[in-house]
Parts: sequence; structure tokens; C-alpha cells
Amino acid sequence: MAFSSAGSPPYKGEMTSQGDEFLSTSIEAAEFQQTGNASTSDAAPNSQQTTVCNAAGSYPVSVASSSIAASSISNPTLEVDTQSEDNSDLDSTFSSIRDSTTSLRASVYDYVEENGRTFHKYKEGKYVLPNDAIEQDRLDLQHQMVLILLEGRLHLAPISSNPQNVLDVGTGTGIWAIDFAIKYPSAKVIGTDLSPIQPEFVPANCQFEVDDAEDEWQFSCKFDFIHMRGMMTCFSDPRAILAKAYEATAPGGYLEMQDSVFPMHCHDDTLEGTALDVWGKACVEGAAKIGRPWTNTPNYRDWMIELGFEDVKEKIFEVPINTWPKGRKQKELGLWWQADLMDALGASMAILTRAMGWTPEEVELQLVQVRKDIKNTGVHGYMPIHVVWGKKPKSATETTFADT
Repeated sequence: MAFSSAGSPPYKGEMTSQGDEFLSTSIEAAEFQQTGNASTSDAAPNSQQTTVCNAAGSYPVSVASSSIAASSISNPTLEVDTQSEDNSDLDSTFSSIRDSTTSLRASVYDYVEENGRTFHKYKEGKYVLPNDAIEQDRLDLQHQMVLILLEGRLHLAPISSNPQNVLDVGTGTGIWAIDFAIKYPSAKVIGTDLSPIQPEFVPANCQFEVDDAEDEWQFSCKFDFIHMRGMMTCFSDPRAILAKAYEATAPGGYLEMQDSVFPMHCHDDTLEGTALDVWGKACVEGAAKIGRPWTNTPNYRDWMIELGFEDVKEKIFEVPINTWPKGRKQKELGLWWQADLMDALGASMAILTRAMGWTPEEVELQLVQVRKDIKNTGVHGYMPIHVVWGKKPKSATETTFADT
């Protein structure tokens, strides 16, 4: 089912780049606007050197042949800020940004309700996160956080300056697809999702379809660029989805995955045994029980190489849960991620009640303590975010991966 709907993204502002900082933004501005050039010249460098990424031993990262892929930590290891610093200006700036944002919403014309939250009706029960206004706001906030992380860029893959056909799988509110359509007027952008929660008004070169990526892909064209973000919770067999993406990518086209690693990580022992740690591990256990594991992100690169993508690259970012690390910019990013996590806690109700057998009251009681941990700068947790991209060889022939 396809429907079109056009509007400009709800955030404006300015981004700049300074030195070796792994994110860049003007925090004095009340709103943000992406200005990064996402063309080939703006894409991440094509280094062929393979670097082991888990030097601190906090989580495993697979390493492929250096002749095929490269991987590197994309920001310095986060350092604990031992100084008592007043972050009230950051807090007030972030609050004003968030309070000033508005989003155009399409009607959610089919949904089911559970524990006070709404979920998709199409393929009911397949996706464990809600689709209501609270979750939509969280997804839009997360989009802005990723823009800050990537210094204003919508992608790191070195795509052409005039892509023609682009696919955004799991588009959510459609904000990435809309931004891409505005930035690349040459492109016809299709966003797919189980929930029809995208805006009513969108650019003429952008359209949305209610679709299940785990079904057979039946698009009428091959894509110059396929983008997937936040798919960690979505699929029972992510490798099969990457195989479908390879088949749907035009020779010379790119696939890019942007995803996090769950549960939280930490370079010291301040996270261990906390309510946040218990909650995260319970979510991972619940996801495994329902056959949709949340732990596959570190496998994306190797799977892409196995499926035939070439020039596969990976960047890994460490995003703090609050303002605990040194550096003003790291602290600011921590505020964004903290806000995302706070909104995501309620969204975990389904996985904990359905899979783990917790009562809603038990979940809420646990979340009271989890919120305290997320705000506690003595807990040095962070979320690894992987950005992985690769190119389908120009010489590639038609191949079907139905049996891979």
C-alpha cells in the first residue's frame, strides 16, 4: 500500500566542524539545521587499514580482511569528567530546542493498544516498539542526534551527487527520507514501514509505503542507495534482509546501515549491577526469546562482505548516556542520548511483559531506578553506534539470495 504525503523537516539551525571533535554543532542556536554536503567529497575516507576496535575490551568487533574492509573507532575513548561543572546552560539550551520542535503527523488509521501505548496493526505483534505520538517524537529527536553525531550528514557512503532511486527501510516518521529528498531533488525516495505514521505533506519526490521488509521485495527498480537506521530490534534474520538489499541495489549502488549495540557498554565497572544494566540485559534476553535478537549489529560488516558488497567500511561511535565524559560537545551529545533513552524506557514495556513475564507494575518499578541511573554521571555508560556501508560491484550480475 503506497501513499504520498511533503513538508520540510521540523528542525532548523546550524552545524560547524572543529578539529578532531567527533561531533559538531552550535549549541547556542535555539534550533538546528543540517548543512553538511553529503556528496562524495563529504563521505568518510576510504582507508583500507583494518583496526581492532575494542582496544578497551568492552565489546567484540569482528575484523575482516584488510584488503576488503576497514574499521575504526570514530571518536576518542570517552574520558570521565572529574570536575564539578555547571551544565545548566546546556540543559536549558537542549530544553528550548526540544520544546520548540513540532512535527506534522498523518493519522494512525489502524493500531492496537497495549498498556496505554499503541502499536502497528499491520503484521500485528511483529515489532515490539510502539508507534504513538510519544514514540514518533522520540524517533524525530533521535534523527537530530544522529545528524549531530555525523556532523550534519545524512549518510557516510560516498554516493553520487545525483542519485535516482533511493530506499529507506524502516522509515519510521519518514524524517530521514524527507530530508534526503529535499537535499537530493534528483532522487525518487521511497520509505517503507509497518506503521503509516509519516507526515501528510512531503516533497513530490518522496513517497511512503506500508510494507514488511521481511516479505519478498517487489520493487520495480533497482536502487542507487539503500538506507537502514535503527533496525536492531526489527528482524529475526538481519542477514537475510541484507541479502534482499544486495539484490535490490543497482550495480555501483550503496547500502548503509546505522545501528546501535545493546545493552549499554562501559569502560569501567560503574555500570555493572545497576538498574540500567539489569534493564538492558532483560531487554536483550526478552528479544532473544521472541526470536528477534538485539545483538547483531557487530555482524553487519562481515555479512555485507560475505554477500558480495565491496569497499565495505565501518565507523563506530561511543555515545554517552549523559554528561559524564570530558568535553563540551561530548556532554551535549550525552544530553541528546539521555533524552532518547528516557523516552525509550516506556517503549520497553512490551518486550518485558510479553517475553519476560514481568507485570506492568514490575516494569514501572524497575524504570524508576533506571531513570536515576541514566541521570547519574557516576555511571559511565555509553551506547556504541555502528555506521557500515558498502558498494555493490558494478560488474555484479543478477543474483537471488533466497537460500542464503
